[in-house]
Amino acid sequence: MKSIRLTILLATVILAASSCKTKQKITEIPAGANIEAAAPKTSAVTTPAPSVSTYSTPKVEANEAEVTRNENFTYVDGEKDALKSKYHVVVGSFGKQTNAKGLQSTLVSEGNKALIVINEKGMYRVLISSFNDYSQAHVYIKQISNRFPDAWVLVQR
Repeated sequence: MKSIRLTILLATVILAASSCKTKQKITEIPAGANIEAAAPKTSAVTTPAPSVSTYSTPKVEANEAEVTRNENFTYVDGEKDALKSKYHVVVGSFGKQTNAKGLQSTLVSEGNKALIVINEKGMYRVLISSFNDYSQAHVYIKQISNRFPDAWVLVQR
């Protein structure tokens, strides 16, 4: 009787362990894109999946990863004056609003005008600054890269 229980327990553990999803990141390539395969980079920087948009993103240097994402979003709290700017620097992305509020309060206490927006998938984005020029947003990301290495530019669709 003990061996049957042990066998069932072992089978359950093996089944549970083998059914876990992989944590490998998958990047979607838009239809019709003419992209050549390249050797993987040794850098830990990943580029978000591109989304189709009607505007063109300014070029960045060849050795820099593009850090721009287009999303529909609305403001959770705060000033809606930031809507006047086109490019927003995101330093945090959270599934829970309380986590986003925590980062926002830290940034505000440091003198930043941090805002929280929510996208159509329910992700809360913490914006540290907004700009009308993409190159200014990209320069700002370089300035804060030591503290926020995964910062990226958000553009309202």
